[in-house]
Amino acid sequence: MNTPAKILTFVLLVISSFHSFGQVSPTPARADTVREFEIISGPSMRTIRIDSMTSLQTIAGGAVVKQGTTIFSSDSAVINPTTHIVEAFGNVHINQADSVQTYSDYLKYFGVEKTAFLERNVKLTDKKGILFTNNLDYNLNTGIGNYHKGGKVINRGNTITSQEGTYFADTKDVYFRNNVDVTGPKNKIKADSLIYNMQSEVVSFTGNTNIKNKEVDINTTQGTYDLKTGNAFFTSRTAVKDSSGRIYIANNMALDDKSGNAQLEGNAIVRDSANGFIVTANQIFLNKKSNSFLATRKPVMIIKQKDDSTYIAADTLFSGIRSSEQFVLTNDSIASDSLARDTLHVNLVLDSSISQTVPDSVEKVNPFDISAKKIFSRKETMISDSSVSVDSRALKDSVDVEGRRDSLRVPGDTVPTAMPDSVMNNFVADAIGIDSINKDMDDTSNVADSTIRYFLAFHNVRIFNDSLQSVADSLFFSAKDSVFRLFQNPVVWSGRSQVTGDTIFLFTKNKNPERLYVFERGMIVNKTTQGFYNQIAGKTINGYFIDGKIDYMRVKGSQAESIYYALDEDSAYIGMNRATGDVIDLYFKNDELKKVLFVNDVKGKMYPMKEIPAGEDRLKNFEWLEERRPKTRLELFE
Repeated sequence: MNTPAKILTFVLLVISSFHSFGQVSPTPARADTVREFEIISGPSMRTIRIDSMTSLQTIAGGAVVKQGTTIFSSDSAVINPTTHIVEAFGNVHINQADSVQTYSDYLKYFGVEKTAFLERNVKLTDKKGILFTNNLDYNLNTGIGNYHKGGKVINRGNTITSQEGTYFADTKDVYFRNNVDVTGPKNKIKADSLIYNMQSEVVSFTGNTNIKNKEVDINTTQGTYDLKTGNAFFTSRTAVKDSSGRIYIANNMALDDKSGNAQLEGNAIVRDSANGFIVTANQIFLNKKSNSFLATRKPVMIIKQKDDSTYIAADTLFSGIRSSEQFVLTNDSIASDSLARDTLHVNLVLDSSISQTVPDSVEKVNPFDISAKKIFSRKETMISDSSVSVDSRALKDSVDVEGRRDSLRVPGDTVPTAMPDSVMNNFVADAIGIDSINKDMDDTSNVADSTIRYFLAFHNVRIFNDSLQSVADSLFFSAKDSVFRLFQNPVVWSGRSQVTGDTIFLFTKNKNPERLYVFERGMIVNKTTQGFYNQIAGKTINGYFIDGKIDYMRVKGSQAESIYYALDEDSAYIGMNRATGDVIDLYFKNDELKKVLFVNDVKGKMYPMKEIPAGEDRLKNFEWLEERRPKTRLELFE
């Protein structure tokens, strides 16, 4: 072949080689799906033929190559136009239409699949966050990238690290796996795995997770948490400890950080060690700012004691706190309590038992629209009948007769001849949650406390501890005076004794029963070991406890009535005594009624045991209500 022919042949081979490089796909089938590589810049380029079918294009001194809208730049690059593979070295940069930017020291890119394998000092940024790793597999077509040897994402002050991760460009999600650690301005999170959205800053997790900040310490396995707002929703068993030390646990839980509200669903538990109580229910609403809660769906509250905890069940339980300077809730405090106002939607009204103690002049109102002027239209004694209270002189005389002045724990000067207006006014106010009418309270034992916790129980109230049990329709308890106020057909049992009345106040000391007071239609029934029923009824009852057992009771009324089965010195029954009097004193020992003392205007008759007339062994309205009595604490959870 002559020289011109050789030159022409060489030129044709070179043109053929460049033409082969410019074709992205060697087959017609791929030509429709693969864009051609376009060399934008290449100061030093050369072609290396591998064999008759394959040639490589090398670019040095700063390579810039384009595929579609994606631009690849690096210090140097090698392109295989047959396989559509690009290898790039040094200062690698992938620019996807000015949206996602990726950097590394090394790149191997498969043009058909549009998959990039980047190594060493890899950085991916999408204007929302930055991903750092040393190994990244990134599909430019799907926008999905994976790292397997450790990585880190920085987004809006949040730094998230893990052993493995997957980045989704379309949704701006990153799925972190294995040893996940989140550090942010407000939160620290440790998890087995989680998904983080770089736009919303919401974290979703499906493994063991701990979330910690100044307000809460959370342990869960499934749910979402907003790092920006602190709002959360958990769909697995979750435990939260807040800044006050309170712990709450539930199968499902929602938290609203701004309002302080939390909603617990399914086997929920709230444990407040500072206030000494635990609440369980299938639904509990909490507000950590107002320090209040509402429990429904079989709620039970446990008031912790050293030896004998008290269990309280009801259809609904509510608890809140108030300033110690005010014995009762003010209108403003109720209006500002989001649980009471927005969540509860409770429309409280005076129930019938409270209404009986309020004069006709008192307007019955909704306590969510309260003013002292509305409640009391004129100043008058709430209970002016001196028969409601115990006559201290008669009490003193009866104690002198028995020689037991020292054994009676309440001195005469603590039992006024008539209940003062201030006490009764505050009782009514306290019971329905209105402003205290009288600011000069006699009880100032807790004034030094900054806040006072109170509890409300509505409908089907049941109380159990080992020494005392009770049922009622509703209950109010304040840590101010440690008094359980039981309303509407309350019943209290202690040992073999049963106490009933319209309203019962149970006074406690160190969380143990100390005294009870029964308003209106009071009755005591004591069942003997032989099955007889000692019965005492009157308008009011005062009772006192020692070590959780009834020790002494005083029944007062006009006339107080009694049925008492008398014993001889050998503890054999000699007859039934039915009598009346202004005052009846009862003395107990080991749950047995041992002595009955009548004071003033005593009338009565003794019947031998075999001559008791039919019907004379029962006082009017006698009921033995043992079937209503809680037998074990477990009953309250059923």
